[in-house]
Amino acid sequence: MKRILVLAASGLVVLVAHNSSYAANATVSANAAPTPTATAPSTANVTVNTGAAPTASPSRIYAVTKVAPDDGLNMRTQPGTGGSIVAVLPANAKGLIVLGQEQKTGNSVWVKVAWAGRQGWVNKYYLREDVDTVNYNPATTKPVVKPEVVMQCGGTEPFWSMSISERDMKVNIMGGAQFTVPVNMRQQSANSTTIAVVAGMRGNASTTAFLEKVENCSDGMSDKNYPYTITTVLNGQQVMSGCCSIVSVTK
Repeated sequence: MKRILVLAASGLVVLVAHNSSYAANATVSANAAPTPTATAPSTANVTVNTGAAPTASPSRIYAVTKVAPDDGLNMRTQPGTGGSIVAVLPANAKGLIVLGQEQKTGNSVWVKVAWAGRQGWVNKYYLREDVDTVNYNPATTKPVVKPEVVMQCGGTEPFWSMSISERDMKVNIMGGAQFTVPVNMRQQSANSTTIAVVAGMRGNASTTAFLEKVENCSDGMSDKNYPYTITTVLNGQQVMSGCCSIVSVTK
């Protein structure tokens, strides 16, 4: 299957699915012990993939539920327990972004999600919406702030960082420029589904970031591998490069 790069509905984040896993944004790895993950109640002992095409579902923020505190929820490369484990989500994991695909396998429904630098399929039985809107009463319920999805980028020598949100791009170069500009352009490449551009400008400050989904990107200083590369032009004259991951930030 070809890689598919999508500019998320929020207007900013570049997400790419490839093959059966959605290996993206990986700076955070779950620390849960690799204990077996509970599965939804089932009357069948053998999981059979129906082969049905994935169906669309709304893109929302979810949290893990119905998992014991000392257990975890397996994220897999494909629907069903036959897929390889991409990550083990903690029992209290939040900020899972449903990517709009779900598929029934046996008696279970699996959905494709992005969470803390990883992307893959999880059993929908163990998910709940992060914000409970049932019987919502604004007079008695405090507003809940949903996590904001941010692409966090950076590089070394010189050390620099950039965060790209739906609204703005924040640049910080050690010993150099520090500025924030509003996002005023985002576009996927017309002839490559793995490349996109995000740009912003305010007064004399500007930045244009070229993002590409890759198998892995190294920062040259750690063992971490990131799923995106970035090359950015700052103020029309300075070019910086590095790696990116997608994170979820609660303000």
